[in-house]
Amino acid sequence: MSMEKNKKRTWIFEEAPIPEAVFTMAIPTIITQLINIVYNFADAWYVGRTGSAAMMAALSVSLPVFIIIQALANLFGIGGASAISRALGRKDTGRARKIFAFSFYGGLMAAVIYAVVVFFARPLMIPLIGGSEDSYPYIYNYMFWTMVVGAIPTLGNALCGHLVRSIGAAREAGFGLSMGGVLNIILDPLFMFVLLPRGMEVTGAAIATCLSNTIALTYFLVFFYRHRDNPVFTFSPADFTIGEGISGEVFSIGTAAALQTFLAMVSNIFANKLVVEYGSAAVAGMGIAKKVNMIAFNTTMGLTQGVLPLIAYNYGAKKHVRMEQVIRFTAAVALGYTTCCTIFFRLFTRRLIMFFIKEPASVDFGTKFLSVLAFAAPLCALSYMANTIFQASGNRRASFILSIMRKGVVDIPAMIIFKTMMGLSGVTWATPFAEVTSAITAGVLYTRFKKSMKEMKLASGEGSGDVYEIHDEY
Repeated sequence: MSMEKNKKRTWIFEEAPIPEAVFTMAIPTIITQLINIVYNFADAWYVGRTGSAAMMAALSVSLPVFIIIQALANLFGIGGASAISRALGRKDTGRARKIFAFSFYGGLMAAVIYAVVVFFARPLMIPLIGGSEDSYPYIYNYMFWTMVVGAIPTLGNALCGHLVRSIGAAREAGFGLSMGGVLNIILDPLFMFVLLPRGMEVTGAAIATCLSNTIALTYFLVFFYRHRDNPVFTFSPADFTIGEGISGEVFSIGTAAALQTFLAMVSNIFANKLVVEYGSAAVAGMGIAKKVNMIAFNTTMGLTQGVLPLIAYNYGAKKHVRMEQVIRFTAAVALGYTTCCTIFFRLFTRRLIMFFIKEPASVDFGTKFLSVLAFAAPLCALSYMANTIFQASGNRRASFILSIMRKGVVDIPAMIIFKTMMGLSGVTWATPFAEVTSAITAGVLYTRFKKSMKEMKLASGEGSGDVYEIHDEY
């Protein structure tokens, strides 16, 4: 049975019609992202029922630090998945197994270190990330349950999803990741309004998140054990090595992926610090607007992350024509979807904000923020797609450049400058400005990538499919 599944996964990578291959790999990841969006919405919606702007602000302020866990998961997960899929494309299962071991154990060790740091550094971190006197106790408890107790389950859940997807098991990866989101939605009201006393709703949401991720991680561990006959999966410490170029291959791509996530956190911290002077209502409004915008951003991220193993496998297998067909089809779907999101957000801006909170000041702030953020969606699709191509093909330099252009290098200075020029709204306008810059950069880098591929094809012959390694050509 396991052999038949492996053959089917190989068929998806190598022979399935392009739309079928793309949607087979992407739909489970998209569903996972949608469920995660709903679970993020659920946290905000349930906390919004309390009518407390301080509690809502606590969720928004905690998000950037929570993102560090995602950055670490991407460091080992996306870096490892890309390397594993390329190795499988070359039929080098031995190397794929060692990459799995390094990514799995490396990620778990990173989670332990992060939990220890957060435990001792919380009192210093909270004021730095935008916490105020009224939101401080909520942030303190939320960080304990999600980033100290929940560090290994949260990072491990996301990490394992990437690793399972790398062999073509997109449905199984999607099920495990979705399980965490669904359980969180179910457990939120139980812990927030039934088991814990009034005033501890944020703590209840954090405990629900921790428990849900623990169950999801358990599912993945059982999955690895039941499929231990797969040549990639291993729990043996003997397979762990930082030599043979394994760590370098994982980190060369994983670092750019982690950096993009980390810089998104830094960007959010800057935004919170710039907005907090306008009060908790402004911070809450901006947080809700960003949550709504996640419908476009995270779904597109799910689409592109879903096809990353497909692109990486065909790159490793020297099937460059099929790889290009996957890229063109996925890009068209992503651009069409995000354009529809922009139209929808602009038509129903205030109603979308009011779904989460009724407090008038927060609604006004959120409406202003979302009306601007909506324009960034189609541009982010282009950047996500280009970065996925670079990650999948091992082009670390291009991935690094694009990662820092989207978040950090452009949007943070833009927030400061635009705020000076336009006031509070200038903080929001920095996002579409950064996305325009990122999209232009992506276009330039991808044009050079295409040129390199064309040169390789001409050198090897159109139908030869010789591999083209262009890791550091730009």
